[in-house]
Amino acid sequence: MILHPGGELEVEVAERQQHFIVDFDHVQFCRGEQGMVVICEDVAGAPVCLSLSAHDAFELYHLMEDSRDELEELMCDLA
Repeated sequence: MILHPGGELEVEVAERQQHFIVDFDHVQFCRGEQGMVVICEDVAGAPVCLSLSAHDAFELYHLMEDSRDELEELMCDLA
C-alpha cells in the first residue's frame, strides 16, 4: 500500500493480481473475525475487501488522517 499526498491510497494485491488507486473518502474500516477489514469502494464497480491485523489497520487509519491534515494545511497555506 502506498499513501499519495493528494488523498489517494494505492493498493497492489499480488495474490489476486489486482492493482488500484482509491480516494481516502472511499475507504472504510470494519471489524472482521480475524482482525480488521479495509473496504475500498469504487474499484472497477465492485468493492475490494482487504484483511489486516488490528495494529496494521490502526496504523493505516492514522497515516491517512495525518495525510488529510497535511493536505488541508497545505491548501490553507496556498489560499
